[in-house]
Amino acid sequence: MKKCSCREGKSLKLLISDEIEELFHFMKRYPDVKPFIFALVNTYRPTDSDRVIAERIFHTVRECYELGIFSFVAAGELLFILKSFFLRRTDSRRGNFVEVVLSRNGPIRLKGRVRRLNQCRLYRGKMKISDKEVDVAFSGPAGLEIHECKANMVRQWRDPLYKKSRKGSKLKFLNDVVGKCGQRTFAFCTGLDGDFATGYIRELFRAYGYKNLLVAGREDLI
Repeated sequence: MKKCSCREGKSLKLLISDEIEELFHFMKRYPDVKPFIFALVNTYRPTDSDRVIAERIFHTVRECYELGIFSFVAAGELLFILKSFFLRRTDSRRGNFVEVVLSRNGPIRLKGRVRRLNQCRLYRGKMKISDKEVDVAFSGPAGLEIHECKANMVRQWRDPLYKKSRKGSKLKFLNDVVGKCGQRTFAFCTGLDGDFATGYIRELFRAYGYKNLLVAGREDLI
């Protein structure tokens, strides 16, 4: 079988806005804040008002401060960073955030040395398998690992997910990659959902016949 690879990718730098970079700097200084920020990004809804967003940001920062994760000064700093992050209501910013988290953390299944590509196209040998985009791909001697990244998987992967629907066709593509590229290929849907929601997505995919699709959630990214 010809080897599969991801090509035509974008530089990770193009996905990192100033707001995302500031969030990463803060999480590096205070690692215990990660699950709270991940949960906040996961609960965002495009229809939320400014007031609702501001309240969620405030309650998240207050909880972290009361747990002793950071100082009062750092709490004010995080409030400012999160308000800047949510100021522009674009799903791409939150999607990019997930991609950057995964890209910097590294693969979930593959071990050893890997090469990473972002927003690339999948090839088998010299032939392009599809024009569908792969958000993050890791490849190395141990195999190939590809990810479709969503800030909120439950909101994205709602019924119906039949193979001929727009969303279902992407899932079918990801599911079929394993058969086309071999057993050392791992196809993931990855997001910031918690354990319960992640388990629900797994069962939903199985019900629709996407048996090769793996699911990674918040705990895998932390």
